[in-house]
Amino acid sequence: MRTSRTPFPAIGRDSLLTYLTEGLALLGMVLAFRLAAATGKHDLDLYVIARRTVAFLFPVVLMGAMVGLTRYVAMSPSPTVARRYLLGALSWVLPLGALLCLLGVFFARPLAWSLFDDPRSEVLVPPIGVMTVGIALHGVAYGYLRGRGSIVLANLLQLVVLAIGPCLAFLLFDDMVAALWFTAVSWTLAPLLCVLPDLLAGSAGPIGRERGELLRYGLPRVPGDVALGALLTIPGYVALRTHGLGLSGEVGFGATLLNIAAAVFSPVALLLLPSAATQLVRGDHLRLAQRVSRMSGIILAASVALTLGFELLAAPVLRMYLGEAGDSYVAMARIVFIGALPFAYFSGMRSLLDAYFRTPRNGINLSKSFLLLLVGSVFHLIVPTPWYTMGVVLVVALTYLGLVTWRDVRFVQSELHRLHEQDRDALRVVVVIPEPEDGAVYAEARTEAEMLRRKGARITFFHLGSRSSVWRLWRDRGRLKRMILRERPDVVHVHYGSVAGLFTVLASALPVVVTFVGDDLDRRGVPGVARPWLGKFFSQLAAFFAAGIICRNEPVREQLWWRASEALVLNGDAGTESAASDTLAHLRVVAMHKPVEA
Repeated sequence: MRTSRTPFPAIGRDSLLTYLTEGLALLGMVLAFRLAAATGKHDLDLYVIARRTVAFLFPVVLMGAMVGLTRYVAMSPSPTVARRYLLGALSWVLPLGALLCLLGVFFARPLAWSLFDDPRSEVLVPPIGVMTVGIALHGVAYGYLRGRGSIVLANLLQLVVLAIGPCLAFLLFDDMVAALWFTAVSWTLAPLLCVLPDLLAGSAGPIGRERGELLRYGLPRVPGDVALGALLTIPGYVALRTHGLGLSGEVGFGATLLNIAAAVFSPVALLLLPSAATQLVRGDHLRLAQRVSRMSGIILAASVALTLGFELLAAPVLRMYLGEAGDSYVAMARIVFIGALPFAYFSGMRSLLDAYFRTPRNGINLSKSFLLLLVGSVFHLIVPTPWYTMGVVLVVALTYLGLVTWRDVRFVQSELHRLHEQDRDALRVVVVIPEPEDGAVYAEARTEAEMLRRKGARITFFHLGSRSSVWRLWRDRGRLKRMILRERPDVVHVHYGSVAGLFTVLASALPVVVTFVGDDLDRRGVPGVARPWLGKFFSQLAAFFAAGIICRNEPVREQLWWRASEALVLNGDAGTESAASDTLAHLRVVAMHKPVEA
């Protein structure tokens, strides 16, 4: 009797192919920097700064599209919907990329002074702009192909962009400007060719909803992505102002070594995001928790070995790698590479946090790490400090990043075990009421929550003390976070938009569902000039970033600027059985990481 094949052989094959590709890409990246060093330290310093600048800028153009595409395309019910996500991402990447290129052309001279401390290097700026657009297009195409399951093509694209293109540039051209232009063109054409059949496949229909989902997922992550680029780029810029181009290149090369070390673990992140998202949707919490535990241990052990190995062999390795120029990079490289352990752990496990949290958990951690780096950078600029200061500052920032990532991974593991063990019908909900406990304005919200409790949900109330005092809102933010940690809810449900809705969306790391009642969106009856407009704007922002939207009736839904098709309109009035049943079903869909049906 012939048995059906399981997906596991294919998954194993894809994993093996991805690891092989990432290994070859890593070798190609290493070779590209070696070829850049062939003409001397000065050219290598220029190339390092150019690559670090691209890494700093491209997240602004990409706006989180790569991770978002992988996640949503993997969850798409059909190829047509998947194509709409691709077109949605390109609808902002291409215009922003064109704008960046124009800025590089018109402001080449001042930008050259900022990047290289030499206005005469202005010819390097335009190709850097096109390289930035190309690597952003690579992110779009790569994320789309991986989400769609086209692993072979995705890996081929990765190899062309990260290895073959840069290496060919230096094999074909001795001039740095020509090499950068060749790299820029290869980075732009390769991803477009890979998705060309999908772009030419005919109309995919309106892309507004898919573009909105990608933006809602990606926009909050842009500060974190920019912070990641800044973590590895700003130290070089600061060193440029304090000690010149030579030290700037050495700091930048140390950051590049960190990227190379992190690339060793990038297959883990690439494979973990789509599979983790799928397992969350299916409710396969225990297997995901076990997988995360294994991967976390492997990454920690491997990164410790990698760090110790480099610290012991840095001098001969860099001398063999870069030739005579290698000796001048050893001291700074040893300092910076201490940060390889925490940075590698972050790079390997960040996809788990992207898959689990709807809020930009990695972005929050990266932003805090960047603030640490910024404080150290300002101190170094103001107070005369030794040449190695920026290396130490970078290591401190990366150590913090690794520690908070480890903390969040531990939290996700505990949540996955809890979700596996708990009764799936016993949904845990924190209900946010925008008034003190003794208030009477939102009695209907309390009635609805009590009905949810009678239907089996575990309800915990959170009352906002004030919606107008910034200080009290800040204290309530801490109080809500502590309640979430203590109660471990599956979802947070806030009644009313405006300040209450926006406050909850920004404060909660868990999915938030906002119920709009009427005058939080239609503010014509609210007195004042600024207050009505601000309240409506806050409501629309809350709707944009919320995981789910509930409207009391159809006229309320018509007031939404966006996502109206996703909003649930209750069948009955507030406090009725039908309204409570609809609300509970919607909360359950959002809490279990399932896509909300239009």
